Amino acid sequence: MILLGMLIVGAIFLVVGWAVTTEMLQHRAWRRRVASGDTDIIAALIEEALATWRRARPPRGIPPGTWAGIQSAQLIAVEPDSATLTASAEGEFRTEGGQRVQVASPLDDAIAIAAKLLDMMLYDVPNLRLGTVRVDVYTTFASPDGTLTQRPILTVTADRAVAEGLAWDALTPAELLGRFDAHYIRDPAGRAIPIELPPVAGVPPRPAAEAAAEAAPRAEHPTE
Repeated sequence: MILLGMLIVGAIFLVVGWAVTTEMLQHRAWRRRVASGDTDIIAALIEEALATWRRARPPRGIPPGTWAGIQSAQLIAVEPDSATLTASAEGEFRTEGGQRVQVASPLDDAIAIAAKLLDMMLYDVPNLRLGTVRVDVYTTFASPDGTLTQRPILTVTADRAVAEGLAWDALTPAELLGRFDAHYIRDPAGRAIPIELPPVAGVPPRPAAEAAAEAAPRAEHPTE
């Protein structure tokens, strides 16, 4: 019985050790590809993080509207050391005295979403440390004929060199955006005015299957 127990423990140890070693090697391979400027793996790592956040419940301290905006984020372009994402902000309402009252405007929501999304993109994407991250936030506008369209109301680009020196927890979202290259406009009533976005740098993320199919021949013939 003692021998059998030792064999079982040894087998468990080998399986766990193999799994840990395999995962370590996989992460090391991803980091090498990131360091080489492989935009396909950079996009894949970001898309995996976004998918994880979409499945997660709102972390404590983050308003549901802000978390919903983060879950709406989409990757639209990548470069070897940067990424551009879009998100949506619709403001927040609650019932007071039987009436629905706005407690956060779309622009207030956009500022909070952009600040938190920058934080998460810079520090919470495994195996990736981008130099810059850009976030464009949209909201819904109604045209005179009642047609609904989404237009940008905020854009911000964060540089890691600046971000590393910030006390993120001690600053408000607006103060954080003020440390970066941010642009948004309020009308005299405090409402968001649509803005023109600068050109987006980088390439759109490719479908994972397409990128994997191209990467397979390179893996089989790495010296060619």
